[in-house]
Amino acid sequence: MMGEAIKQVGVIGAGTMGIGIAEVAASHGQQVVLYDAQEGFAEQAMAQLQERLKKRAFKGKISQEQITEWLARIELVDDLAHFSACDLVVEAITEDLAIKQALFKQLEIITSSLALLATNTSSISITAIAAGMQDPSRLFGLHFFNPAPVMKLVELVSGLLTDQAHIEQATAICKSWKKIPVKTQSSPGFIVNRVARAYYGEPLKMCQEQLLGHRQIDAIMSEAAGFRMGPFELMDLIGIDINYAVSQTVYQAMHNDPRFRPSLIQQEMVHANTLGRKTGQGFYSHAEGAAKPKPEYIHSDAEFDLLTVPEEMTHFSRMFCEFEHDQRKWKGDEVVVSGCRIKPTDGRLAKDLEVALNGPVCLVDLSFDYLNSQSVNVCFSPGVNQFMRNRIVALFNHMGKQVMVCPDQPAMVALRTIAMLVNEAADAVFNGVCSARDVDLAMRYGVNYPKGLLAFAEELGWSQIAQALEHLHQWFGDDRYRLSPYIRNLA
Repeated sequence: MMGEAIKQVGVIGAGTMGIGIAEVAASHGQQVVLYDAQEGFAEQAMAQLQERLKKRAFKGKISQEQITEWLARIELVDDLAHFSACDLVVEAITEDLAIKQALFKQLEIITSSLALLATNTSSISITAIAAGMQDPSRLFGLHFFNPAPVMKLVELVSGLLTDQAHIEQATAICKSWKKIPVKTQSSPGFIVNRVARAYYGEPLKMCQEQLLGHRQIDAIMSEAAGFRMGPFELMDLIGIDINYAVSQTVYQAMHNDPRFRPSLIQQEMVHANTLGRKTGQGFYSHAEGAAKPKPEYIHSDAEFDLLTVPEEMTHFSRMFCEFEHDQRKWKGDEVVVSGCRIKPTDGRLAKDLEVALNGPVCLVDLSFDYLNSQSVNVCFSPGVNQFMRNRIVALFNHMGKQVMVCPDQPAMVALRTIAMLVNEAADAVFNGVCSARDVDLAMRYGVNYPKGLLAFAEELGWSQIAQALEHLHQWFGDDRYRLSPYIRNLA
């Protein structure tokens, strides 16, 4: 049964994900049967869907005829017996193992043996849900991302006993829906929620260490590194309680692996009910009219001295090589301004590099795209005097970049976070959770990262990631920073 053979789709649960999945199927020609156990809830969801579609039509994105067709394809039912003719059933109900197990016991009796049975769970083991079924090979995960009609990624999750023919059929269905399917084994967090834990966990740990405040870290990760949103802004959007609960689930399922250790900061915020946008207060105030605090930038009106740039254009040096002040540029072995070397951080402290190189050093934090970034995050070794600082800052200001300064710590902020993300992506591949291609697709299309993590590490050079993690491991003495063998083999 390929994608085009799916005529009728059943969706159980009319919450945000359920109604979104129903819209996806209906907008691609399938008849949809929608059920929710809570009386009146499905009707409310349909009314909300109609309003959303009207707004899209008002913007010219869809026509009124399409709205009429899509809504006509969705039938609300009050009994699971109506799912008997469905070719595919997707469950999108509460994240409760016992409830899901009971539901799929019913569904395998009600539906045809040829019907595909899928769960949209984001955190529960597919194998565990299927354990209550007579034929556990029928169940797989079809994990959409919110909002389902917009987000392109779908994780196709295999339990230990899942029939791979069902995964192939689901792949064809997802492609017919214009989605990007990635395959993963049933492992805690699957791909995205597993790998992305570092994007929250590491900045939270930096905050707890009092390295920098959350607003400054957000600015570094978005304006300098190139992520769409900073981690604290994103946690406020998701909900601190939801983010913390997922972190706890993955941590416990991973047998308390320190890489996934939840944050005490989040725990306290959950106790205080400061959960982000939904409560009006999280890391930021979301009260009406509340101003978002601005990051701290430093500026300089100094005239920068001659800039020395290397002959070879690298990921880092490109922004200096293409800087249009040729009368002030000289060719050399590395980037130098006013006698101070400007280097990308590789995890070492600036003060240690100053000793090793016998001269002052300015380190620049990692960015996906140095040339087009709004800002740079830098730190200085002790030998960088005020004259040098002013001219280095002036150079970046002339490039059109805001400058932020962080304390001299191993791997700074962006490299530390990205190295942990790359390490987890690499370890997922090393442990057979997914392929390198699929982990990169998952992080690009599931959480909108600027580049695939493994592809970026390849472009950057695996040694920079490896060195950063090894310096962090040595500095903290924490197994959280242990290097994946996948990276060790490549570096």
